[in-house]
Amino acid sequence: MAYYTIANGIIAGACFGFGIIFLFSGLRRRDGKRLNLFFAVFALAYAATLFNGIRFHNATFVEAYVAIIRQDTIFVVLAFTALIWYVAEYTQVKPLVFLWGLTGVFVASGVAQLVRTNLIYDQIIGLNAVTMPWGEQVAYLEATDSVWSLLFLAAQLAVLGFSVFACIRQYQLGQRSQVLILSIGVLWFVAALGTELLGQAGVITPIFYGEFGFLGFVVALSLQMSNEIIKTEEQLTDYRLNLEDMVRQRTADLEATQEKLLLQTQKQAAVDERNRLAQDLHDVVSQILFSINLIAISLPRLWKRDPVMAGRSTNELQRLTRGALAEMRILLRELRPHTIAEAELGTLLSQLGQSIAARHDIMVDIQVSSDCNLPPEVHVVLYRIAQEATNNITKHAEASQVKMDLECDEQEVRLTITDDGEGFDINEEPSDNMGLIIMQERVDAIGADLTIQSRPGAGTNVDVIWPIPQNGKEENE
Repeated sequence: MAYYTIANGIIAGACFGFGIIFLFSGLRRRDGKRLNLFFAVFALAYAATLFNGIRFHNATFVEAYVAIIRQDTIFVVLAFTALIWYVAEYTQVKPLVFLWGLTGVFVASGVAQLVRTNLIYDQIIGLNAVTMPWGEQVAYLEATDSVWSLLFLAAQLAVLGFSVFACIRQYQLGQRSQVLILSIGVLWFVAALGTELLGQAGVITPIFYGEFGFLGFVVALSLQMSNEIIKTEEQLTDYRLNLEDMVRQRTADLEATQEKLLLQTQKQAAVDERNRLAQDLHDVVSQILFSINLIAISLPRLWKRDPVMAGRSTNELQRLTRGALAEMRILLRELRPHTIAEAELGTLLSQLGQSIAARHDIMVDIQVSSDCNLPPEVHVVLYRIAQEATNNITKHAEASQVKMDLECDEQEVRLTITDDGEGFDINEEPSDNMGLIIMQERVDAIGADLTIQSRPGAGTNVDVIWPIPQNGKEENE
């Protein structure tokens, strides 16, 4: 039974598998990249030497044996070179001059073997066979070694010595678990090489144990590196889980903070709105009531002196009272915005007109052609447009008359607001005029058209047209 050949094949296949795994690992990983690549080259080169060992140990003539040995030189050099650089990277013991020098010796010995076989062997005697204890015959080349062969052997011993030295240095640095793994490989290598030398000396049965010398390195170091990869993956998994928990916690905290900010914003908005309404009550209603009070106090005396003037004051008193009432209703609706959509648009416009008439002594004419059954959003937008337009009139136009017309038919709804104020040049109006921008945004939201016509000294006309959708009539019904 060819146990030796089978063992060589199994070990070569295992080394090849380890080499491929760590080659891909080294190409993909960022940390430990060189360590993985050095080990991958070492394992693949060692696998190749074992496959070649099967070939030349089964050779039947000298020429075939020598040809296979020369081919195997490349892989032997790669294996030893990758091993010393792997040990240096693994232990962080890096005497670069020594490492490059040893690499040069291996490369030079390999080139000598490739160029001329007799540079390695002084004399080739012949091809013999060794019978293993279980009866398997293995061919080997009987030859005398040259200086190059001795140089190669010295380089091998230097690798062994450097590995021992690196283990000692690593032990001194306190990395004992790593030293234990590397020591297993070194001891295995020493045992295999020593056993083969004893066999060649005739002390024990001559079995080619030297070819299995790297096996300890491959198995021990691959297990160590696999364990490191597993630990790294476990750490990454734990970190990912912790990160997910942290993200969930931070998201919950952020949502809670957003809710608090929203509540604070809503509270602040409510406070600001109450302050604004209080200011409006003070600035508008209080002034109107103050005027009403003055007129009411003076009326008794005025009736006695000038009944005509008293009648005019009575009319003014009624106008101011209606304005104050209208302003109070407007402020109450602002406190409860949903009531704006519930009230008739004509009523809202009338209250708006009475308010500005009382506050600014402006004649307001409001014409509503018919009741308009509008969608709530259109209803509110038209009212807000009227508010913005009349607010601009009272602030800037210095008008004496304002007219608001609301017309509704089956095709469209039109709101027109006209004043006889100073007007303005639309082309020279700043592009960031917030009043005009807000009106335009409102009409865009409901799909309406806004037209503003004005010129200095000729007043202003604001025209809003909302086209009723084709199914609008059915929806209204």
